[in-house]
Amino acid sequence: MSRAALLAGFADRDPQNPVLLCDLLDELLADGRLDEAAARIGKVSPSLRELPGVRFREARCALLSGNTKAAITLLQSLISNVETAPAGVVHDLAYAQFADGHAEEALQTLAHAHDADGDTAALALLKARILHRKNQLEAAIEALAPIQSDTRLSEVQGLRALLWLDIGDTTRASEEAELALKVDPDQHEANIVRGTVALWAQRLQESTAAFERVLAKHPESGRAWLGMGQNVMLLGDVPSARSLLERATTVMPDHIGTWHALAWCQLLEGDLAGAKRSFDKAFALDRTFGETHGGFALVHALRFERKEAEESIKRATRLDPQGRAARYAQSVLLLDEGRVDEARKLIDDIVARTPGAGAIPADFIFKLRDLVRPRG
Repeated sequence: MSRAALLAGFADRDPQNPVLLCDLLDELLADGRLDEAAARIGKVSPSLRELPGVRFREARCALLSGNTKAAITLLQSLISNVETAPAGVVHDLAYAQFADGHAEEALQTLAHAHDADGDTAALALLKARILHRKNQLEAAIEALAPIQSDTRLSEVQGLRALLWLDIGDTTRASEEAELALKVDPDQHEANIVRGTVALWAQRLQESTAAFERVLAKHPESGRAWLGMGQNVMLLGDVPSARSLLERATTVMPDHIGTWHALAWCQLLEGDLAGAKRSFDKAFALDRTFGETHGGFALVHALRFERKEAEESIKRATRLDPQGRAARYAQSVLLLDEGRVDEARKLIDDIVARTPGAGAIPADFIFKLRDLVRPRG
């Protein structure tokens, strides 16, 4: 007999016992039996359902089912003073606020949390993930610094690896990732880092294996779908790459790099309208990101809209003097003037200073210009 079945028998014989009920709910939730837990809560007496322990587990059911607003309401009813509230309640409230799109409120909730009941790692991980989403990468690494040993240390190391990767320090990222993978070969973020670093080095078989490992356990991992799409793009299967990258944007719509990757895939197909829509999505997320303005410049240049391209190039280089997309746009304008050698040198300079698979060679830009050139 399973532990859940055993606890269910006890709870049925003593239906007003809150300890038995909460133990049973915890077991059901740990087993992923969300519907059974919610049904059990729905059947208890109103007085039992109003108890803090039961209400907390009802909030967790709501959270796991995606009903963040209901979870927030339930959890807020348990907190009269956030500074003295149990860390688990504060964590779940902040998590629900974050999932509901209110990152700043979630950070404010966490700012008052205390970790006296041993949830230090959980609180630190959540804070770091929120800061990561807000692109405050150094602050996110700092949030993880207190966690030196814990049952969730490999998760801390994996997230820290991903933060170092997004900062651009692949050496530290790989070191942290390998530490995490020694303990947990399936650690999500660590495998993302391993796959991405291999992708940038164009070790595509190794990269694909890492991303496939992630997707086997985390089928909604946007970063893994992004990596798979970039892998397939490099292998030359553009339609499949586009499909993978579109999947990535559906599960990770607030990641600018994913929209950029999809835009480049659409450019490979000569779909300038699609690329413009993808750059528009990136622009809606951050209007000050130089590479997005560089993407606009490239689309304008490929459409023979020289004035608009030049204006976008100015904005892009002001925001990011080292941006690549604006330079690609400049190379297209040079091609239009017949200055082929200058265009090639400009692109070769980009390739020379861009590690791994992040640069687009001159021949592609030349072919792309021919692909979209009006016929007649």
